[in-house]
Amino acid sequence: MRPEEIAEWIPFLKRSILFRDLVAEDLEKLALRLQPLSLPKGATLYSRGEPGNSFYLIASGQVRLLAERGGREVVTAFLGRGDSLGEISLLTGEPRSVTVRLDTSSEFLVLSKKDFEEVVRETPSILVQLSRMIAQRMLTSQGGGAQPVEGEAADRQELVMIVNALEAPARTLLTMHLALAVVEQTRRRVLLVDMSPETGAVAKAMGLKPVLTSEAMLREQDLRDPAVLRNLVSEHPSGLEVMSLPSVILGGRLYRGIFLLMNLLRESHDFVLVAAGRELGDVEKSILEEADQWVLLGSAATAGAFRALELEMGRIAPQQRRMVKVWVGSPETATAPVLHREGAVTIPWSDELAAEYGRGVSPYQALEKHPKTRRGIDRLARRIARLSVGLAMGTGAALGYSLIGILKGLKKAGIDVDMLAGTSMGSLIAGFQALGMEPEETAAIAMQVDKAWVYENLFWDLTVPRSGLFAGTTLHRFIRSYFGARQFHELELPFACVATDIETGEEVVLREGRVADAIRASCGIPLLFAPFHHEGRFLVDGGLVDPVPTQVLSQMGADVLISINLTMPAGQRKSSVRERHEAVFSRIADLSKLKELTLPEALKAPSMIEILFQMIYTMEYEIAQSRVNLAHVVIHPDLSGFHWTEMHRGKDLIEMGERVAEESVPKIKAILPFFADHCKLPARKSSWKSY
Repeated sequence: MRPEEIAEWIPFLKRSILFRDLVAEDLEKLALRLQPLSLPKGATLYSRGEPGNSFYLIASGQVRLLAERGGREVVTAFLGRGDSLGEISLLTGEPRSVTVRLDTSSEFLVLSKKDFEEVVRETPSILVQLSRMIAQRMLTSQGGGAQPVEGEAADRQELVMIVNALEAPARTLLTMHLALAVVEQTRRRVLLVDMSPETGAVAKAMGLKPVLTSEAMLREQDLRDPAVLRNLVSEHPSGLEVMSLPSVILGGRLYRGIFLLMNLLRESHDFVLVAAGRELGDVEKSILEEADQWVLLGSAATAGAFRALELEMGRIAPQQRRMVKVWVGSPETATAPVLHREGAVTIPWSDELAAEYGRGVSPYQALEKHPKTRRGIDRLARRIARLSVGLAMGTGAALGYSLIGILKGLKKAGIDVDMLAGTSMGSLIAGFQALGMEPEETAAIAMQVDKAWVYENLFWDLTVPRSGLFAGTTLHRFIRSYFGARQFHELELPFACVATDIETGEEVVLREGRVADAIRASCGIPLLFAPFHHEGRFLVDGGLVDPVPTQVLSQMGADVLISINLTMPAGQRKSSVRERHEAVFSRIADLSKLKELTLPEALKAPSMIEILFQMIYTMEYEIAQSRVNLAHVVIHPDLSGFHWTEMHRGKDLIEMGERVAEESVPKIKAILPFFADHCKLPARKSSWKSY
């Protein structure tokens, strides 16, 4: 390091845990030996197995440590500003034990092996701090302390770039409420950087006085010092901080410092949301390259701009970012290829929102009149924060009515579901929820399907029993009466259902095409209904291969997995055969009625159909049990008092589901930060006011 640079780095070295006990003279000697190094995002600082010849101190940015576990690479830690790397290999002479990869463009201060040994020899006090750091690092790498991070760490700082193709003031309203929703859903430190064409409008909409950042305010500042931010942000009572930063001021002499500024913002907050408009200049593209996530918003009115931005962003860093595509408006208007299988989120939107805001209505009050819009924004916030709630709804025929009660219980508790997967009856109930129906509406439909309905409709569906007793035409017509020709991407919530290819035994996950066809295929109980011919396959009930599709939810991108398992061991399941035998034996106990018994009745065995279904349900129970650990919360109601054919007991089953949901709610709330009690943000937006 050059002598003229020492004064710049001394304050940073003083804050380092490793060097904070050094006197000024020793710090200067150390600084003279350090060499600055800058590397771009995605670069590898060093790899596992390489010889250790340097010590690194992170001056800016964030890196991840990668080790090998079971033949695959896992993240063992994230390190940032002030953390050190490489000291173990220098002291032990062993090769590097981990690979270090950059999550952001980063700056390091590098000390060669020779200089490192001299510093340690001259200043033995450094060894005390080193020993503590090495012990913690070794515990982590050996599994004795922190466990390897699977995927992304929950406490990792995130830089999220929001590219909003909407027109103002809809862009302002949506950006404002999304930022507040991220605070509300995560209960963490959130900074919104408003770089939209209307810079400052978001702060004004919140009732804040915007601080318009200028070039002069940044030019003479040390962009590695968190204190720089004190005079650049406005703070909302919720804790959200808003920085109004016109992109043009970063396009001149400050352009080379963009990555330093982004690192500074990231190091000071858990989530940094950078909100831009539809014009992507050099500044916006540079931030996109540094961002961990991209969010792209569009609508029917801006579909052309949405598609153009999608293509342009793809060229900046193809397949290197986690992009969330957001369709603002009715799902049916999604003319661009915005499909749930691609990780899209739909936010119902009315032009009335922007119109009311334009007439002076509080932006908080305006949103309260549109609860589905609010839920859509909350859903996007959870998606950004990796807190999306997925619900796997299992097979169960009439027992599936309990699923409706569970949905009612979750709604009552304020727990929103972001995506669903279902099997058999679970696919139908989940489909109604994904369609946008409230649980009460689904319950009303269920109450209409009683014994009389079954006899009146289903038995007219009898067919030549080659593949099934019933053709399934009536069932298909019933499903189409609610879903029509609606495609999966036209639903309000991401949804998938599971069927079985009866010829190959393969699990078939249906997420494209007509929803009604997919649900009919998933509900096709073998032998009862003829297989459904779909795209060259003969499909039957998905319960044969995946009675509770939790893994499907995980593949869809859900972060919090809730499974509803309706299966039971054969011995606990209500059986008509067992009921007959119990009735017989109770009559045997009354010797006065012994003469009424006949030997054939006492010895009567289960029919072939009863044996078949007992086999199916036993198999489903065993499969469900083998996968129970996949979910964070498993809801497993005791339905031993109900039979799978008792459609007429829908009311009792729904009430049972509500009671079971009430018991499970505390477990679910414990996972979701939204329900934490340690945040100054009110529990619901309805209590917010304009400040």
